[in-house]
Amino acid sequence: MSARRTVRRVWRRATLTPTAPLLVGIAGLIGMGIFLVFAPKAAAGGWLVSFLFWSGIPLGSLLALMIHALTGGRWGYRFAPEFLTAATAIPLMALLVVPVLAALPTFYPWVFGHGRAHADVAAWYLNAPFFIGRTAIAFAAWTALAFLLPRLSGPAAPIVAGVGLIFYGLMICVLGYDWVLSLEPNFVSTSFGATLAFVQLASALAWAMVVARDDNDPAFADIGGLLLAALLGITYINFMAVLVTWYGDVPTRIFWFVERTHWPWTLIAGLAFIFGSVAPIFSLFLGRWRASPRALRVIGLMTLAGIALYDVYLVAPAFDVLALGAAALALIVIGALFVAFLAMPWARAPLRRWRTLHGR
Repeated sequence: MSARRTVRRVWRRATLTPTAPLLVGIAGLIGMGIFLVFAPKAAAGGWLVSFLFWSGIPLGSLLALMIHALTGGRWGYRFAPEFLTAATAIPLMALLVVPVLAALPTFYPWVFGHGRAHADVAAWYLNAPFFIGRTAIAFAAWTALAFLLPRLSGPAAPIVAGVGLIFYGLMICVLGYDWVLSLEPNFVSTSFGATLAFVQLASALAWAMVVARDDNDPAFADIGGLLLAALLGITYINFMAVLVTWYGDVPTRIFWFVERTHWPWTLIAGLAFIFGSVAPIFSLFLGRWRASPRALRVIGLMTLAGIALYDVYLVAPAFDVLALGAAALALIVIGALFVAFLAMPWARAPLRRWRTLHGR
């Protein structure tokens, strides 16, 4: 038996039932508890990195479902099983954000009045009750959308999807600032919400490529093209944000980039750029790779690795270098819980409902 077949068989056995990943997740949670005792700030940073990465897959899957409900296309029908199943994990992500909400002072300096946020902003926006409320409203609505979309057909589906996209666009801009940029409240980027939306969509597309079965469906070329467009969007928006901010030379803005010019953040930035931008983009330029399920699986894995490194680059410098170790452990923990959740029977219920409606 080849090594590739052995790996596939082990993976299928591990993911068909939730037991193995659940045990890994529980063991990892114990490790995170130990990390929390000895380095609470680093543990907080690692958990936020992992939450940001893994939540991108179900939220990006919901985004893909809403886009397809409005635009159509064979890619949405072919990869509906992957998107619908991943989107069911949105309630899990709502549960996993609770440690962030319960320990806001450990994560965000504005809780203690640090930073130079305007007094009105601090009073009316950057306060714990409103922060928690915004996150709760967003996850409640996203959960409702993930529940409704597989159960709708006809004119109702695009109407709900259109309203959902408007809500998603608004909340991803708000929560992008809340979850990430308010770690250093002196820094503001009006393009960051769009960046985060592209990252989540790319995460969902890459995840679908990795877990989809090989059937040589022409829709693989479509999803490869969509991932290429999403990665080009991320690269362009980030480049323009750096260009405008850096050459603006405003000290209250460029400090965010300056503190990331030190070791090891330069290395992480370089690796994120290679794995999350350069390598997958140039690979997807090749039509035969873009249409090959096996090649797309490798490209999807590269993309997910690059996005994980990008999330580390965004979050970890606000904590300390130990946050890198905590992030590595937390990525395993939340990843194992995510896989265990998808292996539960209820994760397939929306797909069964969708197939009944669409006759597929």
